[in-house]
Amino acid sequence: MLGLMLSAPVTASAATTAWPTGCSYEVVDTKMTVARCSNSHGGHYRASAMCKDTDTGAIKFFEGDWRNNGSFSRAYCQGSTRTVSAGITTKAS
Repeated sequence: MLGLMLSAPVTASAATTAWPTGCSYEVVDTKMTVARCSNSHGGHYRASAMCKDTDTGAIKFFEGDWRNNGSFSRAYCQGSTRTVSAGITTKAS
C-alpha cells in the first residue's frame, strides 16, 4: 500500500534568527573592553577581552554578558591581568 504525504510549503517566520550586523569592539582601558552590534536580527553578541597577567606573562581570555538590544557588552580583565586586545563573539540565537 502506498501512502500519500502532503506537506505545507516552508516559509520564513518572524521568529527566524540571523547573525548580528553592524558590530564594533574596542579596548576602553587597561581593564575593560566593549562590543556592540547595531542590528541583532534576533542573534546575540558579547565582548571578549584578551588579557596579560602582569606577574606571570600568561594570556587569559574573559567574556562579557550576551546582548541582543544594541547596548554595550563589557568584558573585564580580572586580577593582575591587563587588556591586550578586544574582540567580539556572535551567535545566531
